[in-house]
Amino acid sequence: MAIGEKIKECRLYRNMTQSELVGDRITRNMLSAIEGGKATPSLETILYLAERLDIPVGFLLSEQNDLAFYIKNQQMPEIKSLLSSKKFQECAKRIAELDFLDDELAYILATCHFEMAVSYAKNGAFDSASESIRLCGEYSSKTAYDTSRYELILPLYAAFVKNINAPLLEFDGNTFYECMLSVSDYEFFRYLECDFDFPYKNSQFKLHMQAKKLIKERRYTDAIGILLQIEAHKHKFEYNIYLMFGVYADLDNCYKQICDFENAYRYSSKRLSLIEGFST
Repeated sequence: MAIGEKIKECRLYRNMTQSELVGDRITRNMLSAIEGGKATPSLETILYLAERLDIPVGFLLSEQNDLAFYIKNQQMPEIKSLLSSKKFQECAKRIAELDFLDDELAYILATCHFEMAVSYAKNGAFDSASESIRLCGEYSSKTAYDTSRYELILPLYAAFVKNINAPLLEFDGNTFYECMLSVSDYEFFRYLECDFDFPYKNSQFKLHMQAKKLIKERRYTDAIGILLQIEAHKHKFEYNIYLMFGVYADLDNCYKQICDFENAYRYSSKRLSLIEGFST
């Protein structure tokens, strides 16, 4: 595509008339001649028109004919850097600024929103989690890349976002069990099911299961010691609000069992504070 054709295509893309584009630098007749291939613009004119059109001057001078594709290729190194650095929100924002979507970008957006959904859910930002779950599904449907992992895992987090008191009531555990044996989030699923014997790699899940086992044996004071240990170190590990919700509920119950109602009230209040914070 000749440079004049590119200028015309970009002008029409921006919904600009020839008069709007030329400003006070060149005449409309000169622009018409350039767009029609009857005149060759000077470098100064090319720089001026590129600025007016808000496009990279390199595009007008390159052999690339697709402006959107050209801009995408220019931005991809930074997009991939943000993705690899786990700056998912910034990565999604940068792609949105392109005003262009193809198969690859849709997959990256699905990945970003998947990671954000899990993070939001674990931290109790349930409105944001629900929106990211929705967007992950939307972008997954627009790419040919394999997003089956996202489609299998997100219902787990959607379930506890919807019903933190009993997430498994909102979730098809049998389908998840069949499909997710080799996926890391399967450990979270076993934790939700209160599997005492599962070999947890997550030390906080492991400790909580030990505490629950002690509660089952009515060894409430011993269980309290472990639960308080989890609370004391909650910011040293990957934070999971469902874990803390369960820890506070168990502390409330244990203190009630030993008739320490002051501490029972304290942890009941902490649990209610978490519930009140389940928003954006």
